[in-house]
Amino acid sequence: MAIRALNSVVVANYDTTSTATWSAGVGLQRSATAGQVALAQRAHGAGGGVGFTGGFVGFSADDTARTGNTMILADPVGASFVDANGVLQANNNGFYVVSKRAIGDFQAENVNGLTNPTAGSSGYEGPRRGVGVFNTPGGQFITDQFKTGTGSSVSAIAADAGTATYTPGALLTISVAGDGKLVELAGGAAGIGNSVFGLTIPSVGVVDRYDSAAGLLYFTQK
Repeated sequence: MAIRALNSVVVANYDTTSTATWSAGVGLQRSATAGQVALAQRAHGAGGGVGFTGGFVGFSADDTARTGNTMILADPVGASFVDANGVLQANNNGFYVVSKRAIGDFQAENVNGLTNPTAGSSGYEGPRRGVGVFNTPGGQFITDQFKTGTGSSVSAIAADAGTATYTPGALLTISVAGDGKLVELAGGAAGIGNSVFGLTIPSVGVVDRYDSAAGLLYFTQK
């Protein structure tokens, strides 16, 4: 499932298009066209603002993709396991992530205009389905939907080119790549922080802990 709630109150339900494809744990924003939710992407402009089109709504609780899905399991006794990449992780005492097997029921939507039979296949009245969204500020989560290596931290308003450390207390935002994944919002060589040249880069979370061995990021939603 790629995200696990440790402490969260609200799981809202939003509409999205029937063809939307993403994994649980990614950030979502409102669509600028029809009010549905879509993958969040940190926007930027030379003379404009920095943020999310239509506003950030939270983190997807559901998978809409048919392939490549993962789930986060607890291992309180420290047993060895094989991770999603086929690598043996020995005695990892805590949470870990593995590939998720699921049957693709309710995925095919062959009827256009589910809300209004006379409507076309696009826009708000076109084919759509619900998706769960965690949208509780202060909620604590574990996810594998974050970037590592080069491009995992904000190095400029319109770029993620630094390497994140994900130390506790570091701010998190969403990548500019359009994949909805978390990146670190921190000062770097370019002096990028939460406010740049009068433009505010939105923060959506704070790092609680980074488990590099398990490939999991613990964070609190802002």
